[in-house]
Amino acid sequence: MSADKIARAVLTGSDGSQLDCQFNPSTLQITKTSHWNAQPTRGSPNVPRPQFVGAGPEVLTAKLLFDNFDIVHQGGTSVTNAMERMLGWTCVSAQSYDQDTPQPPTVNFQWGNGIDFTGFLQQVQIVYTVFAPADGTPLRAIATISLHSIPDDPPGTNPTSGGISGRRCAVLEDCDGLAQIAYREYGDPALWRGIAIANDIEDPARVPVGARLLVPPRTQAAELSRSGGDPADGS
Repeated sequence: MSADKIARAVLTGSDGSQLDCQFNPSTLQITKTSHWNAQPTRGSPNVPRPQFVGAGPEVLTAKLLFDNFDIVHQGGTSVTNAMERMLGWTCVSAQSYDQDTPQPPTVNFQWGNGIDFTGFLQQVQIVYTVFAPADGTPLRAIATISLHSIPDDPPGTNPTSGGISGRRCAVLEDCDGLAQIAYREYGDPALWRGIAIANDIEDPARVPVGARLLVPPRTQAAELSRSGGDPADGS
């Protein structure tokens, strides 16, 4: 098979930028986890029954090689520009600051007809291995990327009930409060009201330890906090 017949992996950002892989990875790793929580029972001789909390994202890990000689002769960008583009996908774009929830672009990894994976770049590790003797310009780099999938919000169980769709659940642990959960999930403890309203909680101070709480998407939590009820306290 000639070189132009080989399917190359391609990285495409939701911002419209694209990065063609010169060399396909020798291996790809995809992992997925599920989260369970077991509350110990004092004095019980039995092992506590675990409760399913939620599923974690799928994670694609790949090691990609970029070489300046091949890039330039194929009419592409340099190694340093390719690495800057990849690092840029981990940053919030200027355009997204106008949105309620600014975030970096998502990235699609596609390789022929077998691999099609979209997520956000959780980590990019770049190792430069070859440099130009004259000025030290990087000529070759190995980029290890970690792509985390972004699940769609599941629909409500009853379309006519007005239920709020959520991305995940959280378990209230000892010494926890709704404000602490809001801080962990959104980075903003003030959004505890959105969690309270989404779970029909009238008194946040009386939520029992071990309760499973629906954690709505941040935009919904912000809307509920602005327009919903006014429970007394989230801590």
